[in-house]
Amino acid sequence: MIDENSQNMPSGSHLLAQLRLRNFFAKHILEIVNHQFAQDPHYPEFERLLKKQNNFEVVNCLYIIADQYRNHPTLLTELMKILTKKVG
Repeated sequence: MIDENSQNMPSGSHLLAQLRLRNFFAKHILEIVNHQFAQDPHYPEFERLLKKQNNFEVVNCLYIIADQYRNHPTLLTELMKILTKKVG
């Protein structure tokens, strides 16, 4: 049996935990953005890009931004910019 407090946890456990958190944050981002921008023609593209984004840190940052600026009129545009930015 695996003890979660043990330092001998399989490395896959960490990845699974990150995936669960990523999905949790993505769900809440969609709820926040959908509330204000559901009728925006860019919303379906935003939803597609968010579902495609697998980087936990990116989704976490998007969640923080969405939560903090949930009533800002350009929130959807700014989130789309982040999701489509090419790095490197």
